[in-house]
Amino acid sequence: MFKVQLSVIILMAALYTAADCQQQPTLYPGAVKATRGEETGFASGEQYSVSVYYTKDSYQDVRSYYVSEIGEPRMEEDDGDRGKSSFFSYQRRMPEDIGVRISGRQGRSRVPSRIFNSLNGLAVQGVIPESRVNEIREKYSYLERCYFVSEKDESGKLVAADELIYKRYEEKIGAGGVESESSEEVMERAQQLMAQGRMQEATELLKKMQEGQLAGAELATSPRAAEMWVECLEELAASAYDVSITIYL
Repeated sequence: MFKVQLSVIILMAALYTAADCQQQPTLYPGAVKATRGEETGFASGEQYSVSVYYTKDSYQDVRSYYVSEIGEPRMEEDDGDRGKSSFFSYQRRMPEDIGVRISGRQGRSRVPSRIFNSLNGLAVQGVIPESRVNEIREKYSYLERCYFVSEKDESGKLVAADELIYKRYEEKIGAGGVESESSEEVMERAQQLMAQGRMQEATELLKKMQEGQLAGAELATSPRAAEMWVECLEELAASAYDVSITIYL
């Protein structure tokens, strides 16, 4: 009897050890880092790190990949329009298990709503029909729940790609539809020219900036502006990711 009990204890210990020593999570094939140009994870203590990745593949595809690797998720939520999330536990540990959390379309981009507001403004002015705005919103509203990789802007600050794309179109429309320097850059160059005594060149530069601003004001209230905002949404769609993958190690 004692031998049987001992065998059971040894077997249970072996099972516990095997369950506690599952392989570490692997990265979903083709996933990209959420932040370009530097490490995406952070560490708290010596044995705790988090890395975030994005993929354009569907939530179900990513879920199936981790189910095949470790089994069914320990926790799963489906918030309907707000997206889905699952957590796959590889090893129990405090404060967070070693594992993987996947989230489908639970991003928080503010850029699409800004574009929709601009389009609404054009509709109010009678530039485009309201039905066209509703059509655009219906097609692209999902982008509000997508994820966008962060990268460094010209100043070296990390900014999400959706914000960088929006800023570029905002400046292009404001400059009359052409790529140009920002007003701050033009003013800085004009001041440099004045400091060098090159007053005529500074005057011509400022005059050109004013002409661009007038052209921008005219463009901003034209049907072409609506087309450009749709182009912006298309570029956002090409840069959007459906699923976020957070790996805890």
